[in-house]
Amino acid sequence: MKKIILSLILFFILSIGGYLFYYFKITNVEKDNIEFASIEDLIQKEYPKTLCPKDLNPKSFIALFTERYNKNSRFNFVTMIGDFPENWVKPNDVQYLISIMHSREKCCGYMNLFSSHMLSKNGEVGGFALIFLNSYISQTKINLGLNCNPKTDLESIKKIEKWYNNQSLQTK
Repeated sequence: MKKIILSLILFFILSIGGYLFYYFKITNVEKDNIEFASIEDLIQKEYPKTLCPKDLNPKSFIALFTERYNKNSRFNFVTMIGDFPENWVKPNDVQYLISIMHSREKCCGYMNLFSSHMLSKNGEVGGFALIFLNSYISQTKINLGLNCNPKTDLESIKKIEKWYNNQSLQTK
């Protein structure tokens, strides 16, 4: 019985010693690296930046939402904070958005950081393109609410194609 108790105490002491050695070695390495790090690096390391629409443009927004889509996952959404800036869609983005507005490719949905609901529906690339184009045409600020999983809509496509054809005729 004494051998078992001594063995357990020895094992316990060695385990704690190994943990403390590992902990202090890692802590000292991190302290050495702090001297050369900037404040921004430390903040970024401890608090990763939440995505904001103002940091993206329509093309990078669509790319991000398609890259993060996982067909095997039930929850496909990208969480963002903040509002879309005024005139977020620029004139040079229109051609790209027109080219993808028919797309029914599945992508992640938009979710605001403050949303209390997690939707399991998927968005479509064409649906986001239609929202962005409608914002550009009407010169209104984009508002996706707390959750948005837009789908491609044929009526909206026809309206935008009509608008685009009128724009093409006016520039000629």
